[in-house]
Amino acid sequence: MEKRKLFSDTITEEQYNKLTNATIRYERKPNHPDEISSSINFNELHESVRGIVASLPVVEFPNSFFDYFLDGDQQFYLVTYKDKVFLVDTQGYDYARYVIQLKDFVILEKEETMQMRAHPGMAEEIISMLKHMEVDGETMEHIIRSVGMEEQMLRQLFLGAHSDVLLDLSLEKLELEKSI
Repeated sequence: MEKRKLFSDTITEEQYNKLTNATIRYERKPNHPDEISSSINFNELHESVRGIVASLPVVEFPNSFFDYFLDGDQQFYLVTYKDKVFLVDTQGYDYARYVIQLKDFVILEKEETMQMRAHPGMAEEIISMLKHMEVDGETMEHIIRSVGMEEQMLRQLFLGAHSDVLLDLSLEKLELEKSI
């Protein structure tokens, strides 16, 4: 049986510390989203954790933050309630132990997938421009490197990829290195 990884094993210690430090003023053990008064703007989060937050599992708020609706191994979630999004830290419990409202962050549902963005409309404009340009892989790589996102994108794509794809790519890289 394969040992299941804890969420904290998938990010660096520095990123974990930024998600749990005092600059994010989580509220402890709230019962309902209407009780939450603290908030943080998504763009105020450290750059190294914005991508992590944007890729967190999204869960709809049940009846109470004390309902056992989360998995403590995951630890961080985005919880939606009406038009609000909350960043939740379970601290290993199966309920929302620490919660803060995440502002300027919108979750859109499209064709059974969740697409997240921090600036309403801007992501769609950029995607439309890239499609119109018929951007190729090398140009996209250049764009990602130019905005300093190559390590984060590599990590996110790597962690999200199927094991078979990663094995095939590793074998391909080994073959390329042999031919040099």
